[in-house]
Amino acid sequence: MTFPLAGLGPKAAPTPKVERTDLGRDQFLKLLVTQLKFQDPLNPLEPDAFAAQLAQFSSVEQLTKLNETISAQQQDSALRTLLDKTTLGASLIGRHVLAEGNEFTVASDGSATIRANIGADGGKATLVLLDGNGTAVSTRSAGVVRGGSQSINLSTGLPAGTYRYRLDVESASGARVSAQTFTDGVVDGVVFEGGVVWLKIGNRKIQLDKLSEITP
Repeated sequence: MTFPLAGLGPKAAPTPKVERTDLGRDQFLKLLVTQLKFQDPLNPLEPDAFAAQLAQFSSVEQLTKLNETISAQQQDSALRTLLDKTTLGASLIGRHVLAEGNEFTVASDGSATIRANIGADGGKATLVLLDGNGTAVSTRSAGVVRGGSQSINLSTGLPAGTYRYRLDVESASGARVSAQTFTDGVVDGVVFEGGVVWLKIGNRKIQLDKLSEITP
């Protein structure tokens, strides 16, 4: 917001050049005091002009306080949300959870289970193993799966560990069927990264906001 000045005579103090085009509360008050100090006695600031500038200053003051109040409220709300998420995360330690994701763990006997939501009537499923860049490195048959929420038992023959995956499903007619994949496991810790609450499941991490199911 810019503020017009009126009634400055030939003795007015020179106004320094600044890059900004808007005046804040403190700058405006200093400029108004300077204007009154150096105004031309033969051409003083008119009362209505002076009142108008005071009204502008009052508006700036109110807007500044409003912005400060809103900013404080937003910070308080963000802090309360983080504390709530932290409390929830801590309460989940020892609980089995399911979240959106694409990782699964192979047990020492080579078996594994994945959870997925399969579209339409399901079809023939293929487990696609991915590297760290999301590139397919290996494929394995996952059998025929039905539509809906499914728990798929795998006999992968893979060494024990954690793997990233994609599930490709093809209908009887050869059409691609949607498959939303999940990550599950028992929570054994909570960590913070970049202001985000993560749940630890062994050497895996899942974002708290991605939770889909919590079971005992």
